[in-house]
Amino acid sequence: MVLAALVAACAQWPRVPQPTSWPWHPHGSVAVGPTRPGSPEGQPRWWRVLGSRALDVAVASALRGNPSLVEAAARARVARAELRLTRGAGRLHVSAIGRTMADHFSRDGLHGPVNGQSILYGEVDPVVGRWHVTGFGRVNDEVRAAFGVAQAAKADRAWARLLVAAQVARIYFAAEAMRDQAACWAAIRHDARELLGLARMRRRYGLSGARPLYGAEQALDGADQGYRQAATTLIHLRDALGAVAGRGPAFGRGVTLGTLPGAVRLPLPVTLPLALVARRPDVESARKLVAAAAARVGAARAAFYPDINIAFFAGWNSISLADLFDPANLARAIGPTVTLPIFEGGTLRAGLAKEKAAFTEARAQYQGTLVDAVREVADRVARWRRVSRDLRSEAQALHAAWRQRALAEQAFRAGLTNRIPLLQADWAWRRERLRAIALRETQVVTWVDIEEAIDGQAG
Repeated sequence: MVLAALVAACAQWPRVPQPTSWPWHPHGSVAVGPTRPGSPEGQPRWWRVLGSRALDVAVASALRGNPSLVEAAARARVARAELRLTRGAGRLHVSAIGRTMADHFSRDGLHGPVNGQSILYGEVDPVVGRWHVTGFGRVNDEVRAAFGVAQAAKADRAWARLLVAAQVARIYFAAEAMRDQAACWAAIRHDARELLGLARMRRRYGLSGARPLYGAEQALDGADQGYRQAATTLIHLRDALGAVAGRGPAFGRGVTLGTLPGAVRLPLPVTLPLALVARRPDVESARKLVAAAAARVGAARAAFYPDINIAFFAGWNSISLADLFDPANLARAIGPTVTLPIFEGGTLRAGLAKEKAAFTEARAQYQGTLVDAVREVADRVARWRRVSRDLRSEAQALHAAWRQRALAEQAFRAGLTNRIPLLQADWAWRRERLRAIALRETQVVTWVDIEEAIDGQAG
């Protein structure tokens, strides 16, 4: 009767609904645009669809031994070790104990023959065990919580790999674009020098005033600045490659740059289902942490109930070391141990309230992560569509500038004009090329952003 009353007393705690780690999946899709030809199915890695051997080498080298990936892998190993420790708490534990101590018994004690004497007490228990019978689901909930944390750490490791690969791809494409812009600026500077030479000659022979000469000098100074800025930025981008890879500047400067890919080589489907973001590693990690928080609430609730274990031992003990292993000194015991949290109501209620608040926080963080992921996909697809329209307009402007240059060259070869209109038309065409290169870089980087936003599932 007393035991029943104690169990009933420790079970009186406020009943709350069991939290669930419900996943919220976004519905619908985002329209991207016309189908890109040559989009292969089932690519092993999203960046490999471009067929750039240099990019493959750069990403593989950056992922090998990267400090952020090493850190993420270490966190995953710690979480797996914590999971093994938690699982072990509910299993059979067997150990061995051996000890000896000097005891002095009181004169009026219960050990008549040795009262008032000091003796050496010995104990050898080769089998000492404990088996957890039930904690009303507490251990199982703790295991589920540890498992959720381990799965979240695994997803964090995958997310770290995706971030490193995407950042390497962005910097790599920016470096390719900057190299092309530097070459374009070098050609513009060459034309500016030739225009300045012609302006000086015309000024010397009185064919023009000082204004064209000053304009040519100003144009050459602008071309020099543009070239120096592009060359310096290219060096910084190569250094950034080394930093992202966790290496020194020599790594980035040793990377071979290829050709900036055009839109045809960037595979994207007509629509992107928003449900793809639910597979993204950071979203998956947040969802697993919700499940872990829900399991901790269950463990905190189970702490209100008794914890029952079976304890046992077998061995020898004696108050005289001389006959310690005598068969008559063999001792053994087995029986249940029950822990009743009778006077811990305030602590247990506070622990339950804490875990419930942590669950609410984890669920809100998961929802926020998912909403942010959906917004990123929508924003980056919108940017892709805008840049694609700008590129089509720029292609027309570039073609018109090229036609103007061709007409100026025909007029110069026919002797109808001097070389100045040809150089000016070539200058205008190369300035359009600079804008086209910048737009192509934006488009390629946006493609990388989209692949990152949906975990490389667009290709």
